[in-house]
Parts: sequence; C-alpha cells; structure tokens
Amino acid sequence: MSKNNGDNNLDDDTPAMNAFWELVEALGKTKVTIVKDGQPTEASIESAVLQRLAASALKGSVQSIRQFNELQRMAAENKQRDINSSVTQWRAIRQAQRERFTDHMKKHGCEPLDFPHPDDIWIDDRTGVQIRGPIDHDEYITMLNTKRIIDACLWQDALERRMNGLHREGAPPSGGLLLAELLNQALPRREQLRGGDIVFRMMQREALSKRQLLTEVRQAWLDAGYVIKRGATLRSSSYILRILHMLPDAKRICDTDDLDEEQQMQALQDMIRQRMVGATD
Repeated sequence: MSKNNGDNNLDDDTPAMNAFWELVEALGKTKVTIVKDGQPTEASIESAVLQRLAASALKGSVQSIRQFNELQRMAAENKQRDINSSVTQWRAIRQAQRERFTDHMKKHGCEPLDFPHPDDIWIDDRTGVQIRGPIDHDEYITMLNTKRIIDACLWQDALERRMNGLHREGAPPSGGLLLAELLNQALPRREQLRGGDIVFRMMQREALSKRQLLTEVRQAWLDAGYVIKRGATLRSSSYILRILHMLPDAKRICDTDDLDEEQQMQALQDMIRQRMVGATD
C-alpha cells in the first residue's frame, strides 16, 4: 500500500498520517443534518459534500462533472491497488497451504485440520479474495453441524415421502428436500453433496420400512442438536419458499435508518402478515 495517501508529490518517507490528516479525517466523519429526498437526515460531512458535488454534476456543472469523475477514477485506482495487494498476499498463503496439506497427506494419509483449506481460497484479479469455507475451528464445527442438518433433512424427506406419497411422479419436493438443497449450497464446494449423492441416499432410504424411517429421522435430528417429536413433519416446500422470499424485504426493513426499533418490528409484522395470507402447510 502506498504511504502517501495518493499524493504523488510527497516523498515516500513522509508518514501516511500525522496530526493534520488525522484532524481532516475526524472532521470528515462529523455528523451534520442535510435534506435528502425532501426529508432531513443525518450524514457525515464527507458524505454531504460528495452528495452536493454529485447533485451539482447532475445539473450540468462542467467543473463538478470533472471533479466527480476524477474522484471516481481515483477511488477505482485505490480499490484496485488494495485488491492487487490482497491478491498477492493470498496467492502466497494459498500456495503455502497447498504445500502444507500435500506434505501432511503424504505423511499421515489425511488432510490436516488447518484453516483455511487451500481449495476454499478463491482469488479473482478483479474482485479480490473470498474465503468460501471455515476460517477457524468454530466455523469448522458450524460446517459439520450444517452437514448433519442436511442429512436430517434428507431423512425427513424419505419419511414424508413414505407418509404422504410424495414418491409419485410429478409430486412437489418436500420441505426437507428443499431445505437440504439450500443448506447444501451454503457449504464449501468441496463439501457439497452432488446430485447423484442425494439421489443415491434417497433411493437407499426409500427401501426402509416406515418404522425404521421414524427411528432414523428422530436420531438424525438429535445428532444435529434438535429434539423432534417422533413422526413430526416439516412445513411444505411452498410455505418455506414464502419465508425465503421475505428475507430480502426483512433485511431492507432492518437496514432502514429512518425507522426506530419499534417501527421496524411493526413493519416486519405487517410484511409477514401480508405475505403469509393464504399460506398453507
């Protein structure tokens, strides 16, 4: 990372931050009240200034347009510089992890319990680095529990197919199968069940008696940390889809700064009540 805050005229030995720049930074974060969309709202000075500049540019001010475009260019360059630095560091980390995993496999016949797994380090020169897997032991335990829940959902699917005749051609997927697939997509790619794996489990479990399925389902949920009444069923796939469709709106409501906590709760209740009208199991 550059030490000169983007000023190419400064010497490389100049400290990146001093008392003056710390004051500038603190002043930029000071909150002021501005009018946005006809309503007073709180914003930092730096945000207010940029919004004024953008508004002036939209009105056709040539100078504002040039200033705004220059700021956008500098922001893009700084972002790419950060991405390049991160990519370089993580390529070295991934290579070291691959070597460590290879050595451990040769010596012990299994992969080490080390994080992150090299296959979970995704690097893109344009967008940067993503870790698509456990980053520490706690996340690893969470991943294992997710896999247990997926297995319980597939057991649940087998039971409900037996109980409700969902094995017939053209029947909708059960809620258990839908949840299993959704959770499966949340796993690191190397840990995901492939389509053939899911079908094979379904075929194996369809051959069991209802009594065996009742026992296996309850045990699978216990292994995942849930006490489920013997013979209980999940909500239907259509009901679960209704819930999933609510999540973006629920997030939007919770992220709205204009509403206090009580207003957010009321808005969530109203949204749920409206969306769930006519919902059936």
